[in-house]
Amino acid sequence: MRCYIALLTKDGADRYRIQLPDFPECATWSDTLADARLLAERMLAEEIALRATAGLPIPRPTAPEWLLDRAARMKAIPIVVSAPESVADGAAGRVSVNVELPAGLVERVDARARVHGVGRSDLLEKAARLALWETARGERVGR
Repeated sequence: MRCYIALLTKDGADRYRIQLPDFPECATWSDTLADARLLAERMLAEEIALRATAGLPIPRPTAPEWLLDRAARMKAIPIVVSAPESVADGAAGRVSVNVELPAGLVERVDARARVHGVGRSDLLEKAARLALWETARGERVGR
C-alpha cells in the first residue's frame, strides 16, 4: 500500500488547509483537525482514480525526510495518508449500471470512443470521474 504525506496549515479562520505535495493541484479545507485525515484520504483517492482513468502517471511518494523538513519550514502538521489499493489498481469493486441517455449523445460517445481506441464504458467512466472532480473543485479549493 502506498502512503503519501499531506501537509496541514492553519489559516486565520481556524480552518486547516490540506495539501498533497506529490499532487500540487490537490488541496482542500477542513474545519477540524479530526476531519482532516478523512478529507485527505478522499481527495487522494479521487485524484488517483482520475489519473488512472486519464492514463496519467501516479507519482511515487516523495521521501518523508524531505517532506518533514518542508513541513517544519511551513509550520505545517504532516499526516500520513494511505492510497487505497482498490483505487490504485482500478479493477476492484466494479459495478454494472444501466442508464438511459439520448440516442444522439450515445452516438457521439461511441464515435469518440472509437477515435481513441477505448470502449463506451471506458469513456463514460472517464466522463463521470471528470464530472465528479470538476464539481468537487469548489469543495477542495474554496470551501
